[in-house]
Amino acid sequence: MEISAVIITINEEKNLPRALKSLDFVDEVVVVDAFSRDRTAEIAESFGARVFRREWEGYASQRNFAMEKATHPWVLFLDADEEVSQELREEIISLDFSADGYLIRRESFFAGKPMHCCGWWPDWGIRLFRKEKARWEGELVHL
Repeated sequence: MEISAVIITINEEKNLPRALKSLDFVDEVVVVDAFSRDRTAEIAESFGARVFRREWEGYASQRNFAMEKATHPWVLFLDADEEVSQELREEIISLDFSADGYLIRRESFFAGKPMHCCGWWPDWGIRLFRKEKARWEGELVHL
């Protein structure tokens, strides 16, 4: 199945390489950068990502714009400070893609330690989905 990974960024030069390295199994990477003042866009381009620059209009608006730029029917959304684990990569590759979307468990860290308390674990969200079936609305996109 053809998958576009999408990432929205602003000043993410320290995090972005790790995220992009973890996406070497997808067919396309789209990065929408909100005019970073660091090397974010340059780094994304060096990994072969299609980079679009756009003023920040909020999370939902940026994510929808990025999704529209994706050329494949499936979209994997990743934050610039996240990475796809080997386990998740293998699971995605083995999917039959029979659903419209898939929940992915996210592990959050604070001060280098996993947050497995305070309602932060497990943190499930639909991050892989059919492009035609998704759209973000409002500003509380992490809920």
